[in-house]
Amino acid sequence: MIADEPRPDGWPTYEKPPSAAFIDVDGTLLAETTTFLFARILMRRGLIRRSSLLRALYHGLQHRFGRLDYGALIAYGLKNIASVPVVELERIAYENFVEHVKPRLYPGVVEHFNALRKLGTPLVLVSSSPGLVIEPLRIYLSCADALTTKVVINRGRLVGVGGGPPCYGEGKLFWAEEWAGRYGLPIGEAAAYADNWSDRALLGRVGRGVVVHPGKRLTRLARERGWDVVRPGRPKRG
Repeated sequence: MIADEPRPDGWPTYEKPPSAAFIDVDGTLLAETTTFLFARILMRRGLIRRSSLLRALYHGLQHRFGRLDYGALIAYGLKNIASVPVVELERIAYENFVEHVKPRLYPGVVEHFNALRKLGTPLVLVSSSPGLVIEPLRIYLSCADALTTKVVINRGRLVGVGGGPPCYGEGKLFWAEEWAGRYGLPIGEAAAYADNWSDRALLGRVGRGVVVHPGKRLTRLARERGWDVVRPGRPKRG
């Protein structure tokens, strides 16, 4: 897959459209952790305790350094919101997106992925955040799908983790390969966008890796592998 000259905003262009674009969310599309933003709005509405927000912040820091125990995080998170109806969580997720997620998107995100989608490349979000938290962003970017950790819903409540690995680390590659195989798309001709050391398995499997504001280890690996490095400016929020 051959790149054209990079655009002024730093996002890559393509001579040949990728078969699909697998896009991480936290740190890649915005400089925040969506789960933390969601936990904060839940705390402000009295649905979880402040200690739960601090735990979410701690796990966000662990994710940044590539040491997150995502199994422990998802189990803890589901336990804290098990009493809240899913329909209420979905409503809050949309409000959270409008108020806190959308204003934090990096400059050029919407324009870049709109252009890529118009070339015929299906956009697929790949995130460790809960699916209901990611869904508003998926709709906003007109993504074909969102791959997230499977959960079990019973009587309108989140009651546990579903089958398959969590959508984190090697789990992102697992679900991306499953999705590409389901639709008959060669993953070796796809692109992947990510920011974290834990995403290197997915970045190394596709034809074009794009890393956004990478840390030192991922920057070195990107140089070795010839991946694009994008460092967009911070969003200007009111």
